[in-house]
Amino acid sequence: MTDTTLLIIDDELSTLNALADRLKSEGNYNVLTEPDPKQVLHRLENEAIDLVLCDLRLNEATGMEVLDEIRSRYGRLPVLFFSEGEETEEALAAVQRGAATFISNPLQSRLLATAVENSLANVRLQGEVDKLKRRLGGDHKLGGLVGRSAEMHMVFDLIREVSEVDSTVLIRGETGTGKELVARALHFEGSRHSRPFIKVNCSALPETLLESELFGHERGAFTDARQTRIGKFELADGGTVFLDEIGDISLATQVKLLNVLQDRVVEKIGGNKRIPVNIRVITATNRDLERLIQEGRFRLDLYYRLNVVPITVTPLRERREDIPLLCAHFLDKIGSRLGKGTYTLTDEAMAMLLSHTWPGNVRELENAIERAILSTTGTVISANSFSFLAQAVQASTGGMPMPHPTSALNLPTPYTQPASDSGELLSKPGPLKPAVKSFEKMFIETALQASGGHVIRAARLLKIDRTTLWKKARDLGIDLHMEK
Repeated sequence: MTDTTLLIIDDELSTLNALADRLKSEGNYNVLTEPDPKQVLHRLENEAIDLVLCDLRLNEATGMEVLDEIRSRYGRLPVLFFSEGEETEEALAAVQRGAATFISNPLQSRLLATAVENSLANVRLQGEVDKLKRRLGGDHKLGGLVGRSAEMHMVFDLIREVSEVDSTVLIRGETGTGKELVARALHFEGSRHSRPFIKVNCSALPETLLESELFGHERGAFTDARQTRIGKFELADGGTVFLDEIGDISLATQVKLLNVLQDRVVEKIGGNKRIPVNIRVITATNRDLERLIQEGRFRLDLYYRLNVVPITVTPLRERREDIPLLCAHFLDKIGSRLGKGTYTLTDEAMAMLLSHTWPGNVRELENAIERAILSTTGTVISANSFSFLAQAVQASTGGMPMPHPTSALNLPTPYTQPASDSGELLSKPGPLKPAVKSFEKMFIETALQASGGHVIRAARLLKIDRTTLWKKARDLGIDLHMEK
């Protein structure tokens, strides 16, 4: 299976074919060729190209013109120039204007393949450097998404990596985690950002209406079809269709959707005309699709078509370090919308929010912040403004106490809880920083207890790397026994 696609541009067919043959023999590349430089942008728009190799001297256009066009639309795409002559001055000018490198003898197979690999490696390295800069620089937002946790940064990285391509994306996550925000970020961060983004909630409509909504219908196709209707797929031409709750569609609709994904054409209900559509399809679900497949309620072939790029949004209870940042975001957003000024939370209020399990995830947190703002007379929100959270927990558990926060680790039972004053500190309002540290210490000690003192196993339970665990243990005063 090829992982890298190369596009070679040369109006001399003999050289073009020779280069393609040499690259195919030197590496596991998918090699495409283009003899017409005027078609380069069209190829880049419709195919996922990882690197361009271009003759410096073309008959219909100069290599510099091709380079400028690529740079204006695809700034990060590496362009490697070649020529059978020395062309020293032009080669230097090309590199100064953004070319990855220049090869004076492209027919030397090993030299050509090495130049390609070096250019691709530089792009990958620059991508990793950019990720690190964003994280160290406090870049914790993307579109409408907010988070500083490792889980959210993984989502950010995936969005940036696939936003420029048209691969189908399946977003998984519980209700309220922000799946639609991920879909919007994929669209508006990508090349289709100026085209339509159309959302369809697949669980909100019965089967007959959903098909009409997606594919459209001709006049007279059924009883109430008094006029022709254009479907969402056709309306989204050039843009993105976001199908939310994809696990709820019927088997009949699944077959029609599979045909759209395979052929990129739609047929209106009651019509026989095949309408081509240029769309990207993003889907989302909180259902267990694998179980639905086993039960015969979801097609396996459709699942493979949808799950090209899977993105999972972690529940809020498993990334509590995002809660303070989300609170600041919602306080600013909701306060501005309601015209109520700038709000802050007391330490006691924040401690209460950090200890809540958030079954409704980020959506529940946003609603809680808005309700607290509306019930507060000043601009400082106290823990009393969130008393409804405790009432909601009691109602949902029938008055029974909530499980210990460490249950999120799915630890084996029975086990002995490490001796700590954490429970007492977290059970009553107090300063935020000691509460957070105590909670973290308790969480790490419990993971170590469950893993038998093995650092690597504990780090896996906590979903952090071993170095981070060592640093946290040192800072929190935990007696960390190294594995043998």
